[in-house]
Amino acid sequence: MKTAFYPHDIGKDPHYKTWHAPKWNLFIYFYSDGGSLVTGEKVLPIKPGALAFLPAGTYHYTMPDVPEEYDRTKLTISSPIFSKIFDLLGKNPKYKDFFAKSLVYAEIPPEQRPMVDQIFEQVSTGIDREDREPILLSCLLQLVYLLNRYTTDSTATAGGFMGRAIKYINEHISADLDIDNICQAVGISKYYFCRRFKEHTGTSVMKYILQTRIILAKGELEKTASPITEISDRCGFSSTSYFCRAFKLEVGCSPLQYRKKLQPK
Repeated sequence: MKTAFYPHDIGKDPHYKTWHAPKWNLFIYFYSDGGSLVTGEKVLPIKPGALAFLPAGTYHYTMPDVPEEYDRTKLTISSPIFSKIFDLLGKNPKYKDFFAKSLVYAEIPPEQRPMVDQIFEQVSTGIDREDREPILLSCLLQLVYLLNRYTTDSTATAGGFMGRAIKYINEHISADLDIDNICQAVGISKYYFCRRFKEHTGTSVMKYILQTRIILAKGELEKTASPITEISDRCGFSSTSYFCRAFKLEVGCSPLQYRKKLQPK
């Protein structure tokens, strides 16, 4: 059974401020406070008791306020194993939305957090046992139950103008975004914003916008059969030709070539 467990993984994320996608399905449980979990669609707060599920291939990055003190527990599960959970719950109307989302985020109330600790303790003690599969499946069912019960679609961030700026960018990623209208929406000077944005994310504002649009375009190419022109427009590119050029520079192949690679041989 393919699984990896990292209890209290304390310290700077090796993918800090860098877009990346897990090969396996990923559960993250946060202990530290401050910062954001960012996907192409949402910006969510890193806070004690927050639990997130990202399906395999979901692009994201973390921005903890104090990277050296960033404390989280991670559990990765291969898709064949997670499909067993889907087989058990997928037909239940209560879980229909859960399996359709690219990110599930829940804020577990304090009285329920000992349950999460106990679940991860069971994973830790059972991971090397011969009967680990039923133990792991039981733990996964409990985590999915908690995520589904306490899930929130909030895009609130840890606060401050940077959180508001990233939230604004993500919410308007399909629009004609520029630095001036972002600064106007956030209420901050252009020079100060650009300097602090680079410090916070490790990249420029416009590069962040481009990378986010590329991430969304990848999702469209993977999950839909929409024409390239429609994907370009939905993801906020000014023209299809610019989209194709930018995509090739970032990904190393054209959008059509990328889609062709995904097709079963």
